[in-house]
Amino acid sequence: MASQERTDQLIKLVKKAGSVRKAERIINDFKGVAPTKSSIDRALRGSGTDYSVQCIIDDLTNAIAMTNQD
Repeated sequence: MASQERTDQLIKLVKKAGSVRKAERIINDFKGVAPTKSSIDRALRGSGTDYSVQCIIDDLTNAIAMTNQD
């Protein structure tokens, strides 16, 4: 299970993206690949590993930053 701190951070990022689907789309536009909606949903519930949640956090953070630069 992912730590509560990482889960909370991911929740904030997904809210910033607008929704889970938008988060998925933003990451896909940024990297060309993305976690599925269901894997993001599981991570939001804290059932992902720390590693998988951190990867989503890192990708979403970078994708949002690039989106805001445009």
